Amino acid sequence: MALAGLVVLAGVGPVSEAAPVHTKAPTAASVSATAPGPLRTEALGLLSQPTVAPEATWRRFGPEVVPVLAALAEDTSVPDAQRMRAVTALARVESPEAGQTLQAMLEDPHRPSDVRSQAAAALGQRLGFEAVKTLQARLEDRDLRLREAVAQALGRLGGQRVREVLEERLPLEDVPQVREALQQGLTLAEP
Repeated sequence: MALAGLVVLAGVGPVSEAAPVHTKAPTAASVSATAPGPLRTEALGLLSQPTVAPEATWRRFGPEVVPVLAALAEDTSVPDAQRMRAVTALARVESPEAGQTLQAMLEDPHRPSDVRSQAAAALGQRLGFEAVKTLQARLEDRDLRLREAVAQALGRLGGQRVREVLEERLPLEDVPQVREALQQGLTLAEP
């Protein structure tokens, strides 16, 4: 059966319609996480720098780098600093898929807290005020660290709407460290 799938992929010949082949195609993220391709290698090199490379650097890779960065952010064999820079780099990739990937990272409760928190900051950088609604929803997340990161990401956006969101959440928050992050966000959001 697997051989028939390879034959179809290789374009060598037809497979009988009576016996369809059902194979699960690997996703770009799973391929880039396991295959040491040149794009992954180059991205890792950039991520090993002490700061995230500028937007122009990531732009030249195009949307193909999005699943590579997403896979690197989740790869526990990659040093933590590089993983977090991979999330931040997604904010600098000029592709709608980058914003969608950041939002998926932020909203997935099964992802590591550090990845979700970094995604909150990166989503704010990428979408600006368009991120307020998405970030606001995460102020009620069960993850304390994420709530802190979201409060700070919102504060960096600033503006009256952000102030209202943070002020609305402040009396509802019971955890002192998150309340402090909300206060810091309000300070950052000062007009």
